[in-house]
Amino acid sequence: MTNRLKPPSFQDQGEQHLREEAMRVAKATQSPGQTKEQTRLIAKGIEKGIALYKQQQKEKARERDRARKRALKQAQARCDQEGTEEAAEDAMDVPAGSGRAALMTAAALFLLAGLAHILRWVLGIEIVVAGWTMPLAVSPLAGVVLLGLGAWMFRCAAQAE
Repeated sequence: MTNRLKPPSFQDQGEQHLREEAMRVAKATQSPGQTKEQTRLIAKGIEKGIALYKQQQKEKARERDRARKRALKQAQARCDQEGTEEAAEDAMDVPAGSGRAALMTAAALFLLAGLAHILRWVLGIEIVVAGWTMPLAVSPLAGVVLLGLGAWMFRCAAQAE
């Protein structure tokens, strides 16, 4: 009969990594004349501190998730009661025009990028990224696509009024 050890679980691997990291930090901050036992105790304290920090962050994340779900439920309830999008935006504390402003900003950026590609093509400007030269033939297609996206977003923003 052979004695087979089961492979370490994901949690065991995480704990081992935590111990190694704590020991690395303890050794990096080791003062002259410090014994191995003192370094081990410091590493153990660091390990406990990291574990406590991770636990606190998990609790905060759970609370943020609960708050987000509560806000969504409130928005849905208001939307069901009033039957309007404005109620959902109020419940989520979203300014009414923020979607339009985002569309206008994105549209402007797409239009600028499209114009830059068209200018690059017309003027024959070479673009080199990490030693790779971007083919000039790509720019007309990219320019048309980006200009189209920008125009589409402007039209959507105008309809959002």
